[in-house]
Amino acid sequence: MAIYYLDGTTLLNSQAVFSDQALSTCAPDGFYSDGTISREQISCVLQAAQNCGSCGVACGGTIAGSGNQGIYLLDLDAGGTNTDTGAIVITYNPFGIPDGFKAIYNGVTYNKLSSPVDGYHASTVATNFTFIGNTNDDCGISGSTYTLNEFSYNSGSNAFVASGSTQSVSVAAGDVSLSASDPGLCVAVIPKPNANPSTVNFSFVGPCSNTAFNIAVACPIKLSSFQTNTTTRSTSALACALAINGAFFNVPVTGTAGNPALHDWIFSDNNGQFAAANGFYKKGTNNYIEVLNGVVVSTGTCAVNSFFISTVRTTCTDFCTTNYAITTSKTVNSNNSYANLAIGDEIPPSVLIDGFYAYAATVTDTATGIFRIMTLSNNVITSLAECSGSNCVIL
Repeated sequence: MAIYYLDGTTLLNSQAVFSDQALSTCAPDGFYSDGTISREQISCVLQAAQNCGSCGVACGGTIAGSGNQGIYLLDLDAGGTNTDTGAIVITYNPFGIPDGFKAIYNGVTYNKLSSPVDGYHASTVATNFTFIGNTNDDCGISGSTYTLNEFSYNSGSNAFVASGSTQSVSVAAGDVSLSASDPGLCVAVIPKPNANPSTVNFSFVGPCSNTAFNIAVACPIKLSSFQTNTTTRSTSALACALAINGAFFNVPVTGTAGNPALHDWIFSDNNGQFAAANGFYKKGTNNYIEVLNGVVVSTGTCAVNSFFISTVRTTCTDFCTTNYAITTSKTVNSNNSYANLAIGDEIPPSVLIDGFYAYAATVTDTATGIFRIMTLSNNVITSLAECSGSNCVIL
């Protein structure tokens, strides 16, 4: 941040702000704050003082930056009341020319984004800038060090204004995460579980000429949930076999609130603080998502394993001595197939009469087909058997 000098002992009793210790060069027009008050300087004259909370730009709007090479600074006020909690969702569009992004909130750096074009982008170093943009517009930033003019956002003029200071920025190879095309409206998430602190400090680096970007920062909101199994699995089949037992939360990138899709952020809490672990999750009754680095990398529909059952009988051996048709299609909540139905599997409604049922992988009958026998109690399988001659043998 730039250093400025006052002609008084405090901002409140000063007449002007200067860029040098000798007080010979007036600081640029704009707003200056000591964290308690804010005063606008116009033509080297400080205007009336105003009390301020964070003195940052209010959340909920869109800010555009463009110009020459530089580092662009923005302090944003996300609110400081008890209702100002949840996830701060940032939409950042670097267009094509690569730009660096990071935000600092409550002492933590946030530099991870998800693009609607190609998903997850992040520096390999948690505190560095993440540079995103179009590979075709790269000006050779990887491995370069830049001395950049500093621009601070002035809410009075709605523009980034030169501060007169410079910063040195080195771009490591691991900081560069470019796309084959423009990455589009990339989304970052900052968790704000508490009312305070309220200020988020953004920095954007334009290492190439003719840089341009847009940023929209939504005020904190509680994220929408979707039903899932909350324990990850290594394959989609294993996830699809699980029962729904809880809820996760998504930040839309290509999806909608409560209905995650490719490249969306997935969290286990509604503040966006804890990213879902890597792996596969069931989504709703018949879909799955795969999550990597907190972002959806694949989606699909669960394969439905159906089998066929007969009418109910009161004794198991009936199926071993008499021919019964096996024609009614059913599934179980575990999505198990005919070959791996297990005790404890439940056949969803409608309610079936308690008793014995022959079941098979295809439509058949007990005289000519391959089948087994299940016992149902309240639609739950309590035993499995097969015929050995005219006898029923428990498996």
